[in-house]
Amino acid sequence: MISNLQKAVVDLFYGVNRAKKNYQRLNPSEKVLAADGAKGIKTQGDKEIETGAQWIGAKRAVVMLTDQRIKCGDWNILLDTIKTANLLKIGSLFGQGQILKIQTNDSQYYQFGMQFNPEWINQDVLPLAIEEAKLKVSTFSWIVRGLALGYIVYRLLRAFDIV
Repeated sequence: MISNLQKAVVDLFYGVNRAKKNYQRLNPSEKVLAADGAKGIKTQGDKEIETGAQWIGAKRAVVMLTDQRIKCGDWNILLDTIKTANLLKIGSLFGQGQILKIQTNDSQYYQFGMQFNPEWINQDVLPLAIEEAKLKVSTFSWIVRGLALGYIVYRLLRAFDIV
């Protein structure tokens, strides 16, 4: 339930339905099979999925799977150039998500983080290895979370005139 609500909010924020309709209109020979608001990164090699600084500057766009390509902003990955594709299902206190990891024949590596969407699993044009996964929390993320928590505690203590 909460995952569906999160997906609806993210889709609205990213304008997924509008982007999907525009893409279909401009590319009538392609069929959009799945579309989601996503953050995407290119990695050096087949990196483990983790939170971290690389996601701060991630590409934020609608990622679409068509019967010919994966399109995310100006990234255009033709299906016949994909060597491996893994869909990693992740869970948290706040619902389900997924990370699509792509390796191309020319050794380009991509990761797309998005809300859970069964359209990616139910499609038949991109052979996916589907796995349950745990998202590793990087040292950078622990430091940022610690600083944020410290700041909140400090503001609360000041609000109650304790410091």
